[in-house]
Amino acid sequence: MNNSTVSNIMKLVIGLIIASFALKIILSLVGGLFYVAFKFGIPLLIAFFIVRWLTGSKKYNNRRYY
Repeated sequence: MNNSTVSNIMKLVIGLIIASFALKIILSLVGGLFYVAFKFGIPLLIAFFIVRWLTGSKKYNNRRYY
C-alpha cells in the first residue's frame, strides 16, 4: 500500500510538471499571436478606416457609366 501511495504521488507530480510545460507553450503561442495582432493588425485597421473616411462612403456610388 505504501508503494502504491508513493507511486500515485510521483505520477501526480510528473503529470503536473508536464501540464505546466504544456500550458507554458500554449500561453506563449497565444501571447505571440496577440503581439502580432496588436503590432500589425490594429495599425492596419486604423489606416484602413482613415482611408475609407477620407475617400468617402461606399453607400453613395457617384460613378456614372455612359
